Amino acid sequence: MKQKWTHRLGALALCGALLGGTAALAAGVTYKTIQVLYNDISLVVDGVPVTPKDANGVEVEPFVYNGTTYLPVRAVGEAIGKQVTWDGNTQTVYIGEAPGAAEYLPIVCPPYQEDGYYADETFSMDGVSYHANSFCLAWNGSSCLFNLNGQYSALEVTIGHLDGTANAESTVNIYLDGTYSQSITLEPEEMSKTITIPLKNALQLKIELKGSPYHYCDVVFANAKLIR
Repeated sequence: MKQKWTHRLGALALCGALLGGTAALAAGVTYKTIQVLYNDISLVVDGVPVTPKDANGVEVEPFVYNGTTYLPVRAVGEAIGKQVTWDGNTQTVYIGEAPGAAEYLPIVCPPYQEDGYYADETFSMDGVSYHANSFCLAWNGSSCLFNLNGQYSALEVTIGHLDGTANAESTVNIYLDGTYSQSITLEPEEMSKTITIPLKNALQLKIELKGSPYHYCDVVFANAKLIR
């Protein structure tokens, strides 16, 4: 098996190689000369071969240093469907959402009018717990009104019955600027599902829960992310 030894400029250059981008010079950076091993390492994600590339589309070869295999962060992140962001000010790599990048409905637009609305609690759906960025409508006829100020095109949310209340059908009705838009039906014992609700840059969003008056029908809205 072919093996290639080479020298690389230390910590800063290594960071830049892993990110697949250009590393910025910063005060206090230490340079080292290190010896790494290129050994024709292959990358396979969920059975699919991946050719690591940097932000400019140039192939970046994984290598071994001190017994540890180093892979390009950007290539790995994108291979698993995650956005990779480099913050040069804090020298931080973000895989997935960076702080401040996402806006969540109960945080940036808490309801100005509600009945049966609960947030700031831990909710469980299908045995999975949700807390941050989530809320619940707790009975038949409960609803909440949000002022969106016309800023958002869609709402991405995971919706389902609160554990212990999935014994009857529930329907979630969506109204935009006072006009009916759509309904989402949850069958008894149906698993939670992630959906995208068009908001069409409406000023007002109303979410209404309709269920059996004879059964608990709590519905959870988890990770309710607004999309501009």
